[in-house]
Amino acid sequence: MKQLALGLTAFTTIGIITYWTLVFTGTFKVAELVPGYRNWFMSFPLPDGWIATVSLLAFIFLLKGDDRASLFGLLTGSSLIFLGLYALMYGINTGLLFILTTDELIEIAIKIYCLSVGSFLIVYFWNLIRKG
Repeated sequence: MKQLALGLTAFTTIGIITYWTLVFTGTFKVAELVPGYRNWFMSFPLPDGWIATVSLLAFIFLLKGDDRASLFGLLTGSSLIFLGLYALMYGINTGLLFILTTDELIEIAIKIYCLSVGSFLIVYFWNLIRKG
């Protein structure tokens, strides 16, 4: 399980950095799907940066066997859950979740990733604290 937690925290960090690099270089274009969508979407770089930072710290501390890994792992997991639920509700409330374009399928995959990986990290790092 430790290897999985290491892999997921590394992938989360790298994935977020890659995602926003693609957005800011124009490779992943952000269309105005519903009024205000682009502004809503572009409000996420800082929160995602938070997730990437705490995920990187969870990875580093877990790799070193440092107890601080649990704190940053729980922060990562809860941040992913919040992001996943927030984006899910936005998609439901705007109807975008039900318009299955390629971009929306990518967004659905991200929501599933956030909710499932966030849950795993919370359980894993909580159990790590309890065993500690």
